[in-house]
Amino acid sequence: MKGSQVDGLVNVASGLGTEKSKRSHNHFAFDMLNSWRDLEAAYQSNWIAKRICDIPAEDSTREWRRIKADGAEAIEDAEKALGVRHHVLDALRWSRLYGGAGILMVTDQDMEKPLRPDAIRRGGLKRLIVFDRWDMSPDSINSWDILAPNYLQPDFYRIRAGTQRIHWTHFALFRGMPLPKRWMEHTQGWGDSYLRSCIADVMDTVAAKDGIAELMQEANIDVLQRQELSDELASDQDEQIIKRYQLFSQMKSSINMALLDGSEELQRHTLSLSGVAPIIEQFMTWISAASRMPVTKLFGTSAKGMSATGEGDEQNYNQTLRSIQSCDIDPPLRVLDEVMVRSALGSFPESYDYEWNPLDTPNTLEVAQARHLDAQRHQMYLDSDVATRPQVMRELQSNEVYQYDPEELDELEKLDDSGLIEPQPDDDETRERYQAMAEAGLSEAEILKRL
Repeated sequence: MKGSQVDGLVNVASGLGTEKSKRSHNHFAFDMLNSWRDLEAAYQSNWIAKRICDIPAEDSTREWRRIKADGAEAIEDAEKALGVRHHVLDALRWSRLYGGAGILMVTDQDMEKPLRPDAIRRGGLKRLIVFDRWDMSPDSINSWDILAPNYLQPDFYRIRAGTQRIHWTHFALFRGMPLPKRWMEHTQGWGDSYLRSCIADVMDTVAAKDGIAELMQEANIDVLQRQELSDELASDQDEQIIKRYQLFSQMKSSINMALLDGSEELQRHTLSLSGVAPIIEQFMTWISAASRMPVTKLFGTSAKGMSATGEGDEQNYNQTLRSIQSCDIDPPLRVLDEVMVRSALGSFPESYDYEWNPLDTPNTLEVAQARHLDAQRHQMYLDSDVATRPQVMRELQSNEVYQYDPEELDELEKLDDSGLIEPQPDDDETRERYQAMAEAGLSEAEILKRL
Protein backbone atom coordinates (compact mmCIF):
# COMPACT_ATOMS: atom_id res chain seq x y z
CA MET A 1 0.00 0.00 0.00
CA LYS A 2 1.61 3.23 -1.14
CA GLY A 3 1.95 6.19 1.16
CA SER A 4 1.26 4.21 4.33
CA GLN A 5 2.94 1.76 6.61
CA VAL A 6 1.12 -1.35 7.75
CA ASP A 7 2.13 -3.52 10.70
CA GLY A 8 1.04 -7.13 10.62
CA LEU A 9 0.19 -9.74 8.00
CA VAL A 10 -1.51 -8.55 4.81
CA ASN A 11 -3.09 -10.85 2.22
CA VAL A 12 -4.72 -9.06 -0.71
CA ALA A 13 -6.38 -12.20 -2.04
CA SER A 14 -8.16 -13.05 1.21
CA GLY A 15 -8.53 -9.46 2.39
CA LEU A 16 -6.56 -10.11 5.58
CA GLY A 17 -5.15 -6.84 6.93
CA THR A 18 -6.85 -4.74 4.21
CA GLU A 19 -10.04 -2.67 4.20
CA LYS A 20 -11.94 -5.80 3.12
CA SER A 21 -11.20 -7.48 6.43
CA LYS A 22 -13.89 -7.09 9.08
CA ARG A 23 -11.22 -6.96 11.78
CA SER A 24 -9.66 -3.85 10.24
CA HIS A 25 -12.76 -1.88 11.26
CA ASN A 26 -12.58 -2.85 14.94
CA HIS A 27 -11.67 -0.03 17.29
CA PHE A 28 -12.14 0.97 20.90
CA ALA A 29 -14.47 3.87 21.66
CA PHE A 30 -14.59 6.14 24.69
CA ASP A 31 -17.32 5.21 27.12
CA MET A 32 -19.56 7.55 29.09
CA LEU A 33 -18.15 8.40 32.52
CA ASN A 34 -21.05 10.47 33.83
CA SER A 35 -23.97 8.05 33.64
CA TRP A 36 -24.51 7.78 37.39
CA ARG A 37 -28.14 6.70 36.94
CA ASP A 38 -27.14 3.48 35.16
CA LEU A 39 -24.58 2.68 37.84
CA GLU A 40 -27.02 3.40 40.63
CA ALA A 41 -29.73 1.29 39.00
CA ALA A 42 -27.31 -1.62 38.63
CA TYR A 43 -26.17 -1.31 42.26
CA GLN A 44 -29.74 -1.16 43.53
CA SER A 45 -31.20 -3.95 41.42
CA ASN A 46 -28.41 -6.48 40.80
CA TRP A 47 -26.57 -8.39 43.52
CA ILE A 48 -23.45 -8.98 41.40
CA ALA A 49 -22.98 -5.24 40.82
CA LYS A 50 -23.57 -4.60 44.51
CA ARG A 51 -20.97 -7.15 45.59
CA ILE A 52 -18.38 -5.72 43.20
CA CYS A 53 -18.67 -2.40 45.04
CA ASP A 54 -19.25 -3.64 48.60
CA ILE A 55 -17.15 -6.76 49.17
CA PRO A 56 -13.64 -5.34 48.43
CA ALA A 57 -14.48 -2.23 50.47
CA GLU A 58 -15.68 -4.31 53.42
CA ASP A 59 -12.79 -6.78 53.26
CA SER A 60 -10.08 -4.11 53.02
CA THR A 61 -11.40 -2.30 56.11
CA ARG A 62 -12.64 -5.31 58.12
CA GLU A 63 -9.49 -5.91 60.21
CA TRP A 64 -8.68 -2.17 60.20
CA ARG A 65 -5.31 -0.87 61.44
CA ARG A 66 -3.07 -0.61 64.50
CA ILE A 67 -1.80 2.80 65.64
CA LYS A 68 1.93 2.99 66.40
CA ALA A 69 2.55 6.17 68.41
CA ASP A 70 2.49 7.62 71.89
CA GLY A 71 -1.13 8.02 72.94
CA ALA A 72 -2.32 5.21 70.67
CA GLU A 73 -5.19 4.34 73.02
CA ALA A 74 -6.53 7.91 72.98
CA ILE A 75 -6.32 7.97 69.17
CA GLU A 76 -8.18 4.67 68.89
CA ASP A 77 -10.86 5.96 71.28
CA ALA A 78 -11.29 9.04 69.07
CA GLU A 79 -11.56 6.77 66.01
CA LYS A 80 -14.37 4.82 67.62
CA ALA A 81 -16.17 7.94 68.84
CA LEU A 82 -16.08 9.53 65.36
CA GLY A 83 -16.80 6.26 63.52
CA VAL A 84 -13.72 6.62 61.31
CA ARG A 85 -13.70 3.02 60.06
CA HIS A 86 -17.41 3.14 59.21
CA HIS A 87 -17.04 6.43 57.32
CA VAL A 88 -13.96 5.21 55.44
CA LEU A 89 -15.91 2.09 54.43
CA ASP A 90 -18.80 4.21 53.12
CA ALA A 91 -16.50 6.57 51.23
CA LEU A 92 -14.62 3.66 49.66
CA ARG A 93 -17.89 1.94 48.70
CA TRP A 94 -19.27 5.06 46.95
CA SER A 95 -15.96 5.80 45.25
CA ARG A 96 -16.02 2.30 43.77
CA LEU A 97 -19.60 2.85 42.59
CA TYR A 98 -19.48 6.48 41.39
CA GLY A 99 -15.77 7.10 40.85
CA GLY A 100 -15.21 9.33 43.87
CA ALA A 101 -16.36 10.36 47.33
CA GLY A 102 -15.29 12.65 50.14
CA ILE A 103 -15.36 12.74 53.94
CA LEU A 104 -16.14 16.22 55.23
CA MET A 105 -14.22 17.02 58.43
CA VAL A 106 -16.45 19.32 60.49
CA THR A 107 -14.28 21.48 62.76
CA ASP A 108 -14.60 24.88 64.41
CA GLN A 109 -12.72 26.54 61.51
CA ASP A 110 -14.34 28.55 58.71
CA MET A 111 -15.15 26.10 55.91
CA GLU A 112 -14.73 28.69 53.19
CA LYS A 113 -11.08 29.18 54.17
CA PRO A 114 -8.31 26.57 53.83
CA LEU A 115 -8.22 24.11 56.71
CA ARG A 116 -5.25 24.56 59.07
CA PRO A 117 -4.47 21.19 60.67
CA ASP A 118 -1.77 22.73 62.88
CA ALA A 119 -4.44 24.94 64.48
CA ILE A 120 -6.61 21.98 65.52
CA ARG A 121 -6.84 21.63 69.29
CA ARG A 122 -8.06 18.79 71.49
CA GLY A 123 -11.68 18.02 70.60
CA GLY A 124 -11.52 20.24 67.51
CA LEU A 125 -12.90 17.59 65.13
CA LYS A 126 -16.65 17.56 65.75
CA ARG A 127 -17.95 14.97 63.27
CA LEU A 128 -17.44 13.32 59.88
CA ILE A 129 -19.91 13.29 56.96
CA VAL A 130 -19.58 11.19 53.79
CA PHE A 131 -20.66 12.54 50.38
CA ASP A 132 -20.31 10.88 47.00
CA ARG A 133 -18.92 12.80 44.04
CA TRP A 134 -22.37 13.69 42.70
CA ASP A 135 -23.27 15.34 46.02
CA MET A 136 -20.21 17.62 45.70
CA SER A 137 -20.68 20.25 42.99
CA PRO A 138 -17.34 21.78 41.90
CA ASP A 139 -16.83 25.53 42.17
CA SER A 140 -13.87 27.50 40.77
CA ILE A 141 -11.59 24.90 39.09
CA ASN A 142 -7.87 25.56 39.63
CA SER A 143 -6.50 25.59 36.08
CA TRP A 144 -3.69 28.14 36.57
CA ASP A 145 -1.51 27.10 39.53
CA ILE A 146 0.31 24.00 38.30
CA LEU A 147 2.24 23.65 41.59
CA ALA A 148 -0.87 23.51 43.76
CA PRO A 149 -1.89 20.05 45.05
CA ASN A 150 -5.38 20.57 43.58
CA TYR A 151 -4.27 21.53 40.05
CA LEU A 152 -7.11 20.88 37.56
CA GLN A 153 -9.38 20.22 40.53
CA PRO A 154 -11.92 22.41 42.33
CA ASP A 155 -10.91 25.03 44.87
CA PHE A 156 -14.36 24.81 46.45
CA TYR A 157 -17.31 22.44 46.57
CA ARG A 158 -21.00 23.04 47.13
CA ILE A 159 -23.00 20.22 48.68
CA ARG A 160 -25.96 19.36 46.43
CA ALA A 161 -25.68 22.76 44.70
CA GLY A 162 -26.17 24.57 48.02
CA THR A 163 -25.15 28.12 48.76
CA GLN A 164 -22.27 27.41 51.14
CA ARG A 165 -18.84 27.04 49.56
CA ILE A 166 -16.48 24.57 51.25
CA HIS A 167 -12.75 24.70 50.60
CA TRP A 168 -11.36 21.44 49.24
CA THR A 169 -8.93 21.02 52.16
CA HIS A 170 -11.85 20.25 54.49
CA PHE A 171 -12.41 16.96 52.64
CA ALA A 172 -10.54 13.67 52.71
CA LEU A 173 -11.05 12.74 49.05
CA PHE A 174 -11.34 9.21 47.64
CA ARG A 175 -10.61 9.50 43.91
CA GLY A 176 -11.86 6.16 42.53
CA MET A 177 -10.12 4.27 39.73
CA PRO A 178 -7.26 6.31 38.17
CA LEU A 179 -7.91 7.99 34.82
CA PRO A 180 -5.60 9.65 32.29
CA LYS A 181 -5.11 13.33 33.06
CA ARG A 182 -7.04 14.45 29.96
CA TRP A 183 -10.08 12.57 31.24
CA MET A 184 -9.62 13.84 34.79
CA GLU A 185 -10.05 17.34 33.37
CA HIS A 186 -13.55 16.29 32.28
CA THR A 187 -14.35 14.76 35.68
CA GLN A 188 -13.00 17.73 37.72
CA GLY A 189 -10.33 15.57 39.32
CA TRP A 190 -12.45 12.50 40.05
CA GLY A 191 -11.57 9.00 38.88
CA ASP A 192 -13.55 6.25 37.23
CA SER A 193 -16.08 3.88 38.73
CA TYR A 194 -14.83 0.36 39.37
CA LEU A 195 -18.29 -0.90 38.51
CA ARG A 196 -18.49 1.02 35.21
CA SER A 197 -15.38 -0.68 33.87
CA CYS A 198 -17.07 -4.09 34.11
CA ILE A 199 -20.77 -3.16 33.84
CA ALA A 200 -20.98 -4.59 30.28
CA ASP A 201 -19.74 -7.96 31.55
CA VAL A 202 -22.27 -7.85 34.38
CA MET A 203 -25.05 -7.21 31.87
CA ASP A 204 -23.86 -10.06 29.65
CA THR A 205 -23.78 -12.45 32.61
CA VAL A 206 -27.26 -11.47 33.75
CA ALA A 207 -28.61 -11.65 30.18
CA ALA A 208 -27.16 -15.14 29.75
CA LYS A 209 -28.71 -16.31 33.00
CA ASP A 210 -32.09 -14.79 32.12
CA GLY A 211 -31.99 -16.30 28.63
CA ILE A 212 -31.28 -19.75 30.01
CA ALA A 213 -34.10 -19.33 32.53
CA GLU A 214 -36.46 -18.55 29.64
CA LEU A 215 -35.27 -21.64 27.79
CA MET A 216 -36.02 -23.79 30.81
CA GLN A 217 -39.64 -22.62 30.68
CA GLU A 218 -39.80 -24.17 27.22
CA ALA A 219 -37.75 -27.26 28.03
CA ASN A 220 -40.72 -29.54 27.27
CA ILE A 221 -42.97 -28.75 24.29
CA ASP A 222 -46.10 -30.78 23.52
CA VAL A 223 -46.88 -31.15 19.82
CA LEU A 224 -50.34 -32.40 18.76
CA GLN A 225 -50.90 -33.73 15.27
CA ARG A 226 -54.50 -33.51 14.00
CA GLN A 227 -55.71 -34.63 10.62
CA GLU A 228 -57.41 -32.05 8.37
CA LEU A 229 -56.56 -29.23 10.79
CA SER A 230 -55.98 -26.73 7.99
CA ASP A 231 -59.42 -27.48 6.50
CA GLU A 232 -61.08 -26.93 9.87
CA LEU A 233 -59.30 -23.61 10.32
CA ALA A 234 -60.39 -22.55 6.86
CA SER A 235 -64.04 -23.32 7.71
CA ASP A 236 -64.14 -20.84 10.65
CA GLN A 237 -63.82 -23.46 13.41
CA ASP A 238 -61.04 -21.51 15.22
CA GLU A 239 -62.95 -21.04 18.48
CA GLN A 240 -63.96 -24.67 18.78
CA ILE A 241 -60.36 -25.85 18.16
CA ILE A 242 -58.98 -23.39 20.74
CA LYS A 243 -61.53 -24.50 23.34
CA ARG A 244 -60.70 -28.13 22.56
CA TYR A 245 -57.02 -27.75 23.37
CA GLN A 246 -57.62 -25.41 26.30
CA LEU A 247 -59.63 -28.23 27.85
CA PHE A 248 -56.81 -30.62 26.94
CA SER A 249 -54.28 -28.43 28.80
CA GLN A 250 -56.54 -27.98 31.84
CA MET A 251 -57.02 -31.74 32.21
CA LYS A 252 -53.23 -32.26 32.09
CA SER A 253 -52.80 -29.70 34.87
CA SER A 254 -55.59 -30.94 37.14
CA ILE A 255 -55.56 -34.73 36.85
CA ASN A 256 -52.35 -35.28 34.82
CA MET A 257 -54.30 -37.01 32.04
CA ALA A 258 -54.49 -36.36 28.32
CA LEU A 259 -57.58 -37.40 26.29
CA LEU A 260 -57.08 -37.62 22.55
CA ASP A 261 -59.33 -38.39 19.61
CA GLY A 262 -58.43 -41.29 17.41
CA SER A 263 -57.25 -38.90 14.70
CA GLU A 264 -54.94 -36.99 17.11
CA GLU A 265 -51.37 -37.82 18.09
CA LEU A 266 -49.31 -36.32 20.97
CA GLN A 267 -45.53 -35.91 20.79
CA ARG A 268 -43.30 -34.36 23.47
CA HIS A 269 -40.05 -32.63 22.46
CA THR A 270 -37.44 -32.00 25.15
CA LEU A 271 -34.90 -29.20 24.76
CA SER A 272 -31.33 -30.27 25.51
CA LEU A 273 -29.57 -27.99 28.05
CA SER A 274 -26.38 -30.04 28.31
CA GLY A 275 -24.12 -27.21 27.14
CA VAL A 276 -25.62 -24.51 29.37
CA ALA A 277 -23.52 -25.01 32.52
CA PRO A 278 -20.11 -24.47 30.81
CA ILE A 279 -21.40 -21.24 29.27
CA ILE A 280 -22.51 -19.90 32.64
CA GLU A 281 -19.16 -20.90 34.18
CA GLN A 282 -17.28 -19.02 31.45
CA PHE A 283 -19.33 -15.89 32.14
CA MET A 284 -18.64 -16.26 35.87
CA THR A 285 -14.91 -16.53 35.24
CA TRP A 286 -14.96 -13.51 32.93
CA ILE A 287 -16.84 -11.23 35.30
CA SER A 288 -14.60 -12.32 38.18
CA ALA A 289 -11.52 -11.33 36.22
CA ALA A 290 -13.09 -8.00 35.27
CA SER A 291 -13.94 -7.21 38.91
CA ARG A 292 -10.56 -8.46 40.26
CA MET A 293 -12.36 -10.84 42.61
CA PRO A 294 -12.02 -14.63 42.69
CA VAL A 295 -15.06 -16.67 41.73
CA THR A 296 -15.08 -18.15 45.22
CA LYS A 297 -15.54 -14.64 46.68
CA LEU A 298 -17.87 -13.08 44.11
CA PHE A 299 -20.24 -16.02 43.68
CA GLY A 300 -19.59 -17.98 46.89
CA THR A 301 -18.63 -21.16 45.01
CA SER A 302 -15.93 -23.62 46.02
CA ALA A 303 -12.61 -23.87 44.18
CA LYS A 304 -12.71 -26.21 41.17
CA GLY A 305 -10.11 -28.51 39.66
CA MET A 306 -7.89 -31.31 40.92
CA SER A 307 -6.33 -30.55 44.32
CA ALA A 308 -7.92 -27.08 44.24
CA THR A 309 -8.06 -25.58 47.73
CA GLY A 310 -8.63 -21.94 46.85
CA GLU A 311 -5.42 -20.83 48.62
CA GLY A 312 -3.99 -19.33 45.42
CA ASP A 313 -7.19 -17.36 44.78
CA GLU A 314 -7.19 -16.15 48.39
CA GLN A 315 -3.58 -14.98 48.16
CA ASN A 316 -4.22 -13.09 44.91
CA TYR A 317 -7.32 -11.50 46.39
CA ASN A 318 -5.43 -10.45 49.52
CA GLN A 319 -2.82 -8.79 47.31
CA THR A 320 -5.63 -6.87 45.63
CA LEU A 321 -6.93 -5.79 49.05
CA ARG A 322 -3.44 -4.62 50.05
CA SER A 323 -3.33 -2.58 46.86
CA ILE A 324 -6.69 -1.01 47.75
CA GLN A 325 -5.40 -0.17 51.23
CA SER A 326 -2.16 1.42 50.01
CA CYS A 327 -3.49 3.20 46.88
CA ASP A 328 -7.14 4.01 47.62
CA ILE A 329 -7.35 4.33 51.41
CA ASP A 330 -3.95 5.48 52.68
CA PRO A 331 -3.81 8.92 50.91
CA PRO A 332 -7.19 10.23 52.19
CA LEU A 333 -6.71 8.51 55.56
CA ARG A 334 -3.43 10.38 56.07
CA VAL A 335 -5.28 13.65 55.45
CA LEU A 336 -7.93 12.63 57.97
CA ASP A 337 -5.29 11.62 60.53
CA GLU A 338 -3.72 15.08 60.43
CA VAL A 339 -6.94 16.42 61.95
CA MET A 340 -8.19 13.43 63.95
CA VAL A 341 -4.91 12.78 65.81
CA ARG A 342 -4.57 16.43 66.82
CA SER A 343 -8.17 16.43 67.96
CA ALA A 344 -7.47 13.35 70.11
CA LEU A 345 -4.11 14.41 71.63
CA GLY A 346 -3.90 18.16 71.13
CA SER A 347 -0.74 17.72 69.01
CA PHE A 348 0.67 15.44 66.31
CA PRO A 349 3.40 13.01 67.52
CA GLU A 350 6.55 13.00 65.41
CA SER A 351 6.68 9.21 65.58
CA TYR A 352 3.07 8.75 64.46
CA ASP A 353 2.48 5.82 62.15
CA TYR A 354 0.11 2.90 61.69
CA GLU A 355 0.06 -0.47 60.01
CA TRP A 356 -2.76 -2.52 58.57
CA ASN A 357 -3.68 -5.60 60.54
CA PRO A 358 -3.32 -8.99 58.81
CA LEU A 359 -6.18 -9.78 56.46
CA ASP A 360 -6.21 -13.41 57.57
CA THR A 361 -5.99 -14.42 61.21
CA PRO A 362 -3.38 -17.22 61.50
CA ASN A 363 -4.36 -20.25 63.55
CA THR A 364 -2.72 -21.14 66.85
CA LEU A 365 -0.53 -23.86 65.33
CA GLU A 366 0.92 -21.51 62.69
CA VAL A 367 1.69 -18.86 65.34
CA ALA A 368 3.38 -21.43 67.59
CA GLN A 369 5.48 -22.82 64.73
CA ALA A 370 6.60 -19.34 63.68
CA ARG A 371 7.63 -18.41 67.22
CA HIS A 372 9.48 -21.69 67.62
CA LEU A 373 11.47 -21.02 64.45
CA ASP A 374 12.27 -17.50 65.65
CA ALA A 375 13.50 -18.84 68.98
CA GLN A 376 15.74 -21.36 67.21
CA ARG A 377 17.13 -18.61 64.98
CA HIS A 378 17.89 -16.37 67.95
CA GLN A 379 19.59 -19.21 69.84
CA MET A 380 21.69 -20.07 66.79
CA TYR A 381 22.83 -16.45 66.49
CA LEU A 382 23.72 -16.36 70.19
CA ASP A 383 25.62 -19.65 70.07
CA SER A 384 27.65 -18.56 67.04
CA ASP A 385 28.32 -15.07 68.49
CA VAL A 386 26.59 -13.46 65.50
CA ALA A 387 24.33 -11.46 67.82
CA THR A 388 24.38 -10.47 71.47
CA ARG A 389 21.65 -10.82 74.05
CA PRO A 390 20.83 -7.08 74.03
CA GLN A 391 20.49 -7.18 70.24
CA VAL A 392 18.09 -10.12 70.44
CA MET A 393 16.13 -8.35 73.14
CA ARG A 394 15.95 -5.20 70.98
CA GLU A 395 14.54 -7.25 68.11
CA LEU A 396 11.97 -8.91 70.35
CA GLN A 397 10.89 -5.51 71.60
CA SER A 398 10.69 -3.98 68.11
CA ASN A 399 8.52 -6.92 67.01
CA GLU A 400 6.39 -6.35 70.12
CA VAL A 401 6.94 -9.88 71.40
CA TYR A 402 8.26 -8.65 74.77
CA GLN A 403 8.63 -5.26 76.40
CA TYR A 404 11.79 -4.37 78.33
CA ASP A 405 12.87 -1.45 80.46
CA PRO A 406 14.82 0.92 78.14
CA GLU A 407 17.29 1.81 80.90
CA GLU A 408 17.97 -1.86 81.57
CA LEU A 409 18.59 -2.50 77.87
CA ASP A 410 21.00 0.44 77.71
CA GLU A 411 22.91 -0.86 80.74
CA LEU A 412 23.06 -4.36 79.23
CA GLU A 413 24.51 -2.96 76.02
CA LYS A 414 27.20 -1.09 77.99
CA LEU A 415 28.11 -4.29 79.83
CA ASP A 416 28.19 -6.18 76.54
CA ASP A 417 30.53 -3.62 75.02
CA SER A 418 32.86 -3.98 78.02
CA GLY A 419 32.89 -7.76 77.66
CA LEU A 420 31.27 -8.46 81.03
CA ILE A 421 28.27 -10.42 79.75
CA GLU A 422 28.61 -14.15 79.41
CA PRO A 423 26.22 -15.87 77.04
CA GLN A 424 24.94 -17.98 79.95
CA PRO A 425 26.26 -19.42 83.27
CA ASP A 426 28.96 -22.03 82.70
CA ASP A 427 28.60 -24.19 85.85
CA ASP A 428 25.90 -25.46 88.17
CA GLU A 429 26.90 -23.15 91.05
CA THR A 430 26.66 -20.06 88.85
CA ARG A 431 23.32 -21.21 87.49
CA GLU A 432 21.98 -21.65 91.00
CA ARG A 433 23.19 -18.17 92.00
CA TYR A 434 21.66 -16.73 88.82
CA GLN A 435 18.32 -18.43 89.54
CA ALA A 436 18.26 -17.29 93.16
CA MET A 437 18.93 -13.64 92.27
CA ALA A 438 16.31 -13.76 89.50
CA GLU A 439 13.75 -15.11 91.97
CA ALA A 440 14.73 -12.34 94.40
CA GLY A 441 13.60 -9.81 91.80
CA LEU A 442 16.97 -8.50 90.64
CA SER A 443 17.19 -7.16 87.09
CA GLU A 444 19.26 -8.81 84.40
CA ALA A 445 21.88 -6.08 84.53
CA GLU A 446 22.21 -6.30 88.32
CA ILE A 447 22.55 -10.10 88.21
CA LEU A 448 25.28 -9.91 85.55
CA LYS A 449 27.19 -7.34 87.59
CA ARG A 450 27.19 -9.60 90.70
CA LEU A 451 28.13 -12.67 88.71
